[in-house]
Amino acid sequence: MADPLSIVLVGIGGYGGTYCSLLLNDQQSCGKIVGVVDPFAEKALYFNELKKHKIPFYNTLAEFYQVHHTADLAIISTPIALHSRQTCEALEHGSHVLCEKPLCAHPLEAEAMLAAQHKSGLLVAIGYQWSYASAIQSLKADILAGRLGRPVQFKTMVLWPRTDTYYARNNWAGALKNADGDWVLDSPANNACAHYLHNMLYLAGPSTEESVTPTQMQAELYRANPISNYDTAAFRIATRNGPEILFYTTHACSRLLGPIFKYTFEKATVEFVTGGDIIATFANGRQKNYGSPDQDGVKEKLWGTMRAIRGDGSILCGIEASKKQTLCIYAAMLSCPTIRDFPGDLVYKAGIPGRQVRVMTGLAELLEKAYIESALPAEISDASWLNPGKPIRIPQSKKDF
Repeated sequence: MADPLSIVLVGIGGYGGTYCSLLLNDQQSCGKIVGVVDPFAEKALYFNELKKHKIPFYNTLAEFYQVHHTADLAIISTPIALHSRQTCEALEHGSHVLCEKPLCAHPLEAEAMLAAQHKSGLLVAIGYQWSYASAIQSLKADILAGRLGRPVQFKTMVLWPRTDTYYARNNWAGALKNADGDWVLDSPANNACAHYLHNMLYLAGPSTEESVTPTQMQAELYRANPISNYDTAAFRIATRNGPEILFYTTHACSRLLGPIFKYTFEKATVEFVTGGDIIATFANGRQKNYGSPDQDGVKEKLWGTMRAIRGDGSILCGIEASKKQTLCIYAAMLSCPTIRDFPGDLVYKAGIPGRQVRVMTGLAELLEKAYIESALPAEISDASWLNPGKPIRIPQSKKDF
């Protein structure tokens, strides 16, 4: 049996704990944690267990590489503003990378990551777990084989309430930039629900490892919370030789709904509701069940990346595939440069004091109606607070960012 891959965990709080659990407790693991980089490690759930294994801790990646010189794999689960620089630093020191979603905050950061990868010749995987799930890979194989016909329209809705504690958990939640002036662009579309925007782009891509190129964006951006970025968004995206993409998401609602999606093809309709399976219904009434996209992606993004490093398989979701979601987030700002605050008299707080959600009256119902009618909210309502953005061409090259 081959020696285990040496792994440095960069960030073990929050989602980083998932990787701790897999590497410490899952029998599939063929990796050895050789270091942890996290200046706040003692607050993490797995801190004591990692200490019991005598794994050394460091405040920065630079400190880790000074001691260890390299590691086979760096797993990065840090704030969005750090993804690009830490990925580049790990590549420069000879480590392959698995970086959590989203790819980064700004397209220029994505370009820097691509340049660093090309220079290093190493692998970079991005942790959009649905992309690694067997259900999504099976669906994408059928799409690429033409079994569902030409993709016409993909739409997704995710209504996920988030409390004031969610926005108070760090100093960059809901922020355009952090305290150092770095881009963050934290929003439901670029963090909690980024998977589901990315999934539409990914499934429409021209190959297993590519996403479709978004060419035009029209966005509506709103907020109920006292943040600098938006907590509610609706996007209409045109793509190159691909489907129209519609995306609806908010944290300013009182009930949990989604993700739900409906992908329309010439020969079939593919639908999913949270907790169920992905079901394709063909024109002749035949159905195909692809299974749940939530079943195995979390594990497979780690084990698949480790297999690829050993030369067995490829990276299903890398920088190029993930960059298209970053382009959409950037383009939404260009389409709708002013984020509209919901009217104060229509926003109320729901829940237990200290864990309350700011709810925009009637918003969930409006987004559901827009989803059903495949429209943007401003196209189906005459409410005075609506803020339609302009359709804009999505910049594609470094000189346009």
